[in-house]
Order: sequence, then structure tokens, then C-alpha cells
Amino acid sequence: MNRFAITITCLSILAISGCGSKDEKEPPAFNACSNTKFILDLPFLYDLSGGNRIVTPGYLDSDSSIYVHFSPFGAHFNPMTGHAYGNNKMNFVGFFTESADDLEADGQGGLAFNAGPGGILLHERRPMYYALAETRITSINYQPSQPGLYLDDEPSWVITMSFGGIEIKLDHVGKLSPLIHGLIESKYGYSTHDYIGPTGNIFQGNDTIVALAGAEIAYPQVIAKEVVGSPGFYVGGDTAISDRPSVQIEFFVSANTSHGSEDVCPLKLLPTSRRALFQNILTNDLENLDSQLYGPWQDTAWQWRSESNACLSCSTTTSGLNGLYKDLGGWFEIGGDAISNNELVAFVPVEQGAGTAYNPSLYEHDVQTEWLILRRRNDGQPFTWEMDDLSDALTDYPAGEIVQVEDDSMLVLWRDLDQVIDNNSYQWVRYDLTDGIVTLKFGAFDSDINSVLKPDFDLAIDVHNGDDVITFSKTKISGF
Repeated sequence: MNRFAITITCLSILAISGCGSKDEKEPPAFNACSNTKFILDLPFLYDLSGGNRIVTPGYLDSDSSIYVHFSPFGAHFNPMTGHAYGNNKMNFVGFFTESADDLEADGQGGLAFNAGPGGILLHERRPMYYALAETRITSINYQPSQPGLYLDDEPSWVITMSFGGIEIKLDHVGKLSPLIHGLIESKYGYSTHDYIGPTGNIFQGNDTIVALAGAEIAYPQVIAKEVVGSPGFYVGGDTAISDRPSVQIEFFVSANTSHGSEDVCPLKLLPTSRRALFQNILTNDLENLDSQLYGPWQDTAWQWRSESNACLSCSTTTSGLNGLYKDLGGWFEIGGDAISNNELVAFVPVEQGAGTAYNPSLYEHDVQTEWLILRRRNDGQPFTWEMDDLSDALTDYPAGEIVQVEDDSMLVLWRDLDQVIDNNSYQWVRYDLTDGIVTLKFGAFDSDINSVLKPDFDLAIDVHNGDDVITFSKTKISGF
């Protein structure tokens, strides 16, 4: 008997069919900022009584559970996401362990999860994605496996499901359900278990799958690497959580909004009362020093705990900080052909609302910090910054507090600079946002807020040079 929140009403697939034509009205615009109705649930079973994590039953063994932690929609910082420009999807991480106490000595001097021969417990406890209502699966896209990262070296499928005006794109799918697999095999004559290409949508022509509410769709991928010399023992491998295997439950939700079709926070499709339960779980998890997801990252808590609202942005077009937070705040370097465009800058609000995990003691300045800034490079090289004592600070992922904002400038306290000894330093940054192009001019560093100098700024003179003057746009560049 199922003990979890979603009621499964039917487990059958109708058919693979061509799209055909329909007289469908344009769905009404969805207001992601003010919705209070129950529009669409999450596409997996869950229980919200876990305090600081969600509990999800295994598909093959529903008497056993995985323990799911999650990150806010729009997050910028590790361990919440690897996308510093603002990740416009929900990231859930399901652990096979309830805590570190479930890890065992692996016989090789470390700790790992004992999943049994062939990783049988990983297979039995992996959850299933379900259709939330009668849905049309419009594409199933195939990408080859990344050897050594996922259990059984499964490929990465991406499945798009349409619910009228709402679309869900399941990312990091490892295997199709028996129902979907069987339907494709009977229609096209090939097995998705052995499929090796071509990449892209495996449907032919305008084919789609129509599925009833509750139909089993697919399994998410399991990040697991077997310990060499200890069969049955698994770790997470080369990931942010390396010591234990996890399930990668990630998906995008898009809706027809007043700005057109855009990605929205999935929790905004839930009623206010349920959304509050998710927020409470997230807050408890962020404040839990033993959290499986956030516990090992306490030295950077001032960064990721700023993102303590489950839906950081109710809309990807949300603006703030004089327009610099548009589209979740990430901007990508642009410039002349002679300059390598390899930098990202992002602007992040510090969430301070009721029910969040905001803690003023995490911030260095005596003026309330409202915004953070971060810079990234994708060329594998650190930033080399000359400090006011003429020493060089090498830093990989600089982030700082924006402690003062003016119409065309901001005062930044860069924190934890250098790769060996942490170093804090102030810097004025001048900015201009015109026609979707941001120009930033970075001033000199100074350890004293009272003597840091604001640079002169003239767009007629200050052109992109890849050094102290850099221009950015919303066009993503590869590598991030």
C-alpha cells in the first residue's frame, strides 16, 4: 500500500501517435509570483514529514527509502549547483544513506555505502518519475554515457512532457520505465536498454506518447562508483558529494507567463501551505551542520546560505540591483576577436525574508549586506589580482559582499581571496547597463574601506580590454 503523497490512479500508456492538429486555446498566462493554487505536483513520490529532508520510496522496494535534499530554483553556489549564472531548474539529491552513520568501512581504508552484489540496493531503491496528469511526451532525447560517473554507465536521457500550458523536462534520466521502453520497442523495433545513437530525439517524425495520469515514465540517474577492490561498496565519485552515492533528480518546469514561455520554480505550482513545508525543510537543512548536502560546505556558508528561499526568483526575468539581476543575475563576457571571452559575473540577492536561513553573523560588514557578486573563468586559470600591498592574490572562484550600491557603482568586499591564505579586500566597481550590455570597470583593491578609490568611468574611453574594463551580455558561452 502506498504511503506517499501522490495518488497513482492508472499505470497504463495509451499509445505512440502522431501529433495531429487540435483547436487548442492559448493557455492563460501563469503568474509565478502570486500563484496560490494547486496546479501541478512534483513528478515523483515524496513525504514531507522528514524535518530537514524529503523521504522518497524506492520503486522496486517501496519499503525502503532514499533521503532527498534540495537546492533553490535559481541557485548560483556549490553545493547547490555547478552553474554560477543561476540555475533555472530544481535540483533534488537523493541519498541512499539517512546520515553518515549508514556508511561502512570499505576494506580499502575509507567509508562507502554497502549496496550489495552488483549494487542491488541502488537499483531497488531508485525512485520512479510519474505522469502527473494525462500528458503528452513530446520528445525523448538520448545522450551517450559518461563512463565512470553513473551506475552501470547509463546514458543521459532528457524527457519532455506537456501538460497543456505547463511543460516538464526531466533531466539526467538513466533508464526508461518498462512501460515506455516496451512501447518504443514494439513501435520501432529497438531496445532503449541497448540504444547507442544517434543522439537527439528518438521519436520518428511527429510521433509522441500519450500517457494517462500515474503512468510510469523513467528512472533518474544514480551517481555511483564502485570502490576498487571492494565489490558492492559504492561512493559518489568525482562529484561535490564524493563519499556516498546519490540519485540525480533534476527537472525544468516552464509555463506560459506574461513574459511568454519561461522556466518557473516548480514549487510555485503548489498551494501555499505545501510550499511552506518545502521552505521549512530547506531552512532546516541549510542550518543543519550535519546535513548530507550542506554540512561539508560550512566554510562557504556565507555564500550558499544567502540563497535560502526555495524559489529565489519567481520569474527568470526578475530584475533587481538596478537591472543587473535580470534573468537570475548571470552575465557572460563579450568583446573583440583579439580578446578571449572566458569570464562570467553574477549578482545574487541575500534572502532575508521570514522563514529563511539568513544569519547576519555570516557577513563581514557592519552595514546590512543585501547582494553578493561572484566571478568565474572557464579557461582553467585562476584570477591574479594585485592587492594594495603589491602582493598577488591567486583565486579560483572569487565572491564578495556588495556593501554599498549607487546608481552607477557598487562597493564590493571580496572575501576569502588567495589559494593559500584567505584575504579580504575592498574594490569599487563602476557599471553601465545599456541595450542588454553590461560594462563593468573594476577599481584598485584596498584593505581599508576608508581609502578605497572609485575609478573614473567614461564609456567613450573605457572600452572592453579583458582586464579592468569588461563587457557582458546574456548570451551564454561554452564551459560554464
